[in-house]
Amino acid sequence: MKILFIYNATEVLGIEYLSSFLKSKGHETCLLFDPMVFGGDVFIDNAFLTKRLNLDRKIIDRAIELKPDLVAFSTYTGNYQWALRIAKAIRHLSNIPIVFGGVHPSAVPERVLLNEFIDYVIVGEGEYAMLDLVEHLMSNGSKDQLANTQNICFKYNRQLFLNQPRPYISDLDTLPFPDKALFYDKIPLLKCNPYLIMTSRGCPYRCTYCSNEMYQNLHSHDKLHVRRRSPDNVIEELCNIKKEGLMKRIVFMDDVFTLQKSWLEEFSEKYQTKIGLPFSCLVHPMSMSKDIAILLKETGCCLVGIGIQSGSERIREMIYNRKGSNDRIKQAMSYLHAAKINVYVDHILGAPTETQEDLEESLALYREIKPDMVFTFWLTYYPKTSIIQKARELGILSESDINKIEEGFIGYTHGTGAVSEKDIPMFARYELLFGLSALCRSQYLQPLLAKITPFIPFKKLISYFIFVIVGIRYNKDSIITKFRFALTKHNVP
Repeated sequence: MKILFIYNATEVLGIEYLSSFLKSKGHETCLLFDPMVFGGDVFIDNAFLTKRLNLDRKIIDRAIELKPDLVAFSTYTGNYQWALRIAKAIRHLSNIPIVFGGVHPSAVPERVLLNEFIDYVIVGEGEYAMLDLVEHLMSNGSKDQLANTQNICFKYNRQLFLNQPRPYISDLDTLPFPDKALFYDKIPLLKCNPYLIMTSRGCPYRCTYCSNEMYQNLHSHDKLHVRRRSPDNVIEELCNIKKEGLMKRIVFMDDVFTLQKSWLEEFSEKYQTKIGLPFSCLVHPMSMSKDIAILLKETGCCLVGIGIQSGSERIREMIYNRKGSNDRIKQAMSYLHAAKINVYVDHILGAPTETQEDLEESLALYREIKPDMVFTFWLTYYPKTSIIQKARELGILSESDINKIEEGFIGYTHGTGAVSEKDIPMFARYELLFGLSALCRSQYLQPLLAKITPFIPFKKLISYFIFVIVGIRYNKDSIITKFRFALTKHNVP
């Protein structure tokens, strides 16, 4: 059976895993891809250019030409409306079954299925559910035969069937390695980019703004939300890629790479011996110790991303449900600095009830811990995350706003979320100050910068240029990727 995946903007491991799994069962997969240079989160979000330079028509025509047996969309809130537009046009021209999966449909499957051109929704992990769906379609069975098939949701005779997910895949080593060629054939420059890999699935934390919380609720019957591949399995994948000679750097995309010291110790020895390439990863302040920082450095870590999100302990505790005090953050950063590992910090702007005092606390913290980069993002409300309830109770989000979120009209990180117009200049000022605090660490210049920033025009534009400059300086992978996408059109869509 031929399964056509349609996606935009970035390489995504989830689709690569689905593709390799289906191929291992004897099926054929292919991809249509839109780099979305001028729309979404990857490069520049510009409605005028998006409308005139999009590849929608080519994708739709090519989808019909390929004659797939199933068209599959993996969506998050930000690209959900784009996927709906493509899917609706395909259905207008054919009766090819269409399935939606990914984080957004997993959160609101009943809403997704209200679209008459969507036949199925897969919630949670998709490998075995996709296989079940493909085998069902091959058998030409009626939809009601899927009534008790876990992870698969559908509508039949005006009734919604919302099947619960099966337990997590506990042994990740049983899955075939991701099908990298699916994306590499579309964007060959990806072969020169850092190699994206995950050694685990899931996150132990329940931050209110993160869809990991939604997944934990969806899998409330599972006791263990984090599962990890064995070090040998990870090393085997990397060895296979290293043989091709193009891999120069690796990005571990685990939500928290440093959760288990014992796993890291075993992995480190084998990585240094067999791979020996520089890498970056994500850590949490609560998962960082002096020994782990040293171990990361010895293994080859050159860049670490650490989510702080706010320097205000009140915001982190009361609004974001993030663990760890400012003292714990300072301690974690001191370990990373001592190990001579570059660090970038993520900060979320626009939290409910956030004040100038909270922003001042953040600025003071960043000046003290001295990260190499501070990346700022506006708070994005994702469906079924508990921060939506907080915002509703505070009168920040209305029922109409929540409906728009669940329909995918709010979802890109370029926007200003639900921040009032009068507060945007204040946030823009601190966004600039956060960036300047990493760019200029002089204790004499920083107070001066704080005084003059209210009078600087085009703050957001300047912040964007700082983001690019500092990102290139430290070879931040997402920055390089943005420019690569802007320059390539090979095999697209």
